[in-house]
Amino acid sequence: MITIAATAGIQGGQILGTLGASGAALAVTVILVLGVKGKKKLKFDQMQAAIVGLIAGTLYATAASIWSTPGNVTAGLAQAIQGGVGGNVGMGAIAVCIVAIIYGANLKPRTSAFLGIAAASVFAAAGGLWALVSTVLASGLNQVLGVA
Repeated sequence: MITIAATAGIQGGQILGTLGASGAALAVTVILVLGVKGKKKLKFDQMQAAIVGLIAGTLYATAASIWSTPGNVTAGLAQAIQGGVGGNVGMGAIAVCIVAIIYGANLKPRTSAFLGIAAASVFAAAGGLWALVSTVLASGLNQVLGVA
């Protein structure tokens, strides 16, 4: 009987090896910065930058420590909008506005990336379908990278 040993680097589903939550956040940040700059082979358009930003924001929340700063800033801004714009502005409304701006406005990729990062914490706090998007993304990242 012939047995095939699993390759050491792919055991446990770690396709990219051991990343860790902070390492994955760092790697996605580097990819995001390079893709937004678009100088060489890696170049993001508006939607690609928003999606990679959303992934980065989800990884930031998972990694915690210094990586959680963008989420904390976004949560503070969202709370300021909720209490200061007039009336009762829920997180769901802020999530809809972020998606509408990303989809409907002519944004530079870096602006779209920032909104994607912000969307990660807003989606998680908004509840409803927005939280479902956040949960599915975090679950997918956990399956693929073993970090979220």
